[in-house]
Amino acid sequence: MIRISETIAAQLLEDDEVSPELDPRELVDLALQANQQQADEFKRSGVVNAETADLANTFYHRKLKYKRDPSRPLECRRNGKTKRWKSRPDQFRIPVKYGMYEYFYIDNSNAHEWSTVPDPAPTS
Repeated sequence: MIRISETIAAQLLEDDEVSPELDPRELVDLALQANQQQADEFKRSGVVNAETADLANTFYHRKLKYKRDPSRPLECRRNGKTKRWKSRPDQFRIPVKYGMYEYFYIDNSNAHEWSTVPDPAPTS
């Protein structure tokens, strides 16, 4: 989960018109609520990105379908911990497994092809 200190929350909300009577703790609560709303929106839409990489265990391909059941999207499951880098915080790599012998990674280069919900709304 994203941690926000009081000073960062104050800086984030400084651009918005916030009444000066607000306690710094209330600013932190507002910032956390905004982050939670954004995470919920990502979760509903099925977007796979650096923020949502740890939320799901099953991933669905947006275009590929099973041969025997063309209505079902191709699905794979998590096979380990999401890899992140301190020097590149926007980069991630999720190890996944498909079938009995197929292993690969979902990362920044192919995340747009995958979703965390079976039938997501089309993305542009």
